[in-house]
Amino acid sequence: MKKHHKSEQDENTLDNDLEERSNEHLEDEETDIEQAGGAEHEEKSCGCNGECKCGDDCDCTPDHKCSEDCTCHDNCVPKDYLTDLMRLQAEFDNYRKRMQTALSDARQDGFMDAIEQFIPALDSFKMATDMITDKNTLMGIKFIEKGILDTLKKMGVEEIDASGKFDPELHQAIDTDDSSDAESGMITKVAYRGFTYKGKVLRYAQVVVRK
Repeated sequence: MKKHHKSEQDENTLDNDLEERSNEHLEDEETDIEQAGGAEHEEKSCGCNGECKCGDDCDCTPDHKCSEDCTCHDNCVPKDYLTDLMRLQAEFDNYRKRMQTALSDARQDGFMDAIEQFIPALDSFKMATDMITDKNTLMGIKFIEKGILDTLKKMGVEEIDASGKFDPELHQAIDTDDSSDAESGMITKVAYRGFTYKGKVLRYAQVVVRK
């Protein structure tokens, strides 16, 4: 009877030992699973400070890009990335404005160059009107000249007023007049008309001034 009782005790001890070892093994497996899950979670953190809110089906990529279903958009991109992004956007806006200004200036400069080359043709109209004596021909020449000047005016080109007092900002004195009864500094004759484009002088009006 004693031997039988002792055998039962040994069996109970063995069972308890096996159960403890089994529990330890399960705990080790759970720890390994948690560590593996933590590593996988860290890989999917996508810059969320180690706390991804996307769950097990996170589609966030290591380069901090989130899928449309990602629920952690507010924290996915680190602040330094956002700062660089904002600075890049500002630099692009400034570049775009500079390019628009440069393009506008280039167009204006090109137009001004074209008009400057066109101005001598207007001088020919002036010389023609001074030489033609036939009234009908003179009216036709003046009509064509007026049409050209009106078109240029719509484009921003205007003839400089060369009457009255001499203005060095708009007029260029090519000679003086001592015989006129006009006051000193007054324009007595216009040799060549001057023109401006949006306030900028294309050619100064060349005039004769009372000394």
